[in-house]
Amino acid sequence: MNSPRYLNLFKIALPLPGISSILHRISAVAIFVLSLPMMGILVFSLSSKANYEIIILLFENILFKSLFSLFITAIFYHFVSGLRHLVMDFGYWETLRAGRVSALATFISTGLFFFSFLYLTW
Repeated sequence: MNSPRYLNLFKIALPLPGISSILHRISAVAIFVLSLPMMGILVFSLSSKANYEIIILLFENILFKSLFSLFITAIFYHFVSGLRHLVMDFGYWETLRAGRVSALATFISTGLFFFSFLYLTW
């Protein structure tokens, strides 16, 4: 039996539940990477009123505001997708159609959250 010698990963079309599962893992990495700086900022801002004013000025920076929005959205997506995986672990939504619908619902709810969060913070 001949094994494939070249596998072009960009030509493989992943189904929607597969994309959702990969994004669940990516959001976990984003949360892990951004948690320490965000906790440091929180501790710094709570230490004195002057430090709080510094952090308020930091929130005016578009790069920081973008990273903070990414962090909060990653937490929300990871939570919703984790609930989806938990329901699947209990034996529900295991058909192809149900997996596709639940992945789409995860994307839609995260998108709605993201745009409402952007509206409130920007």
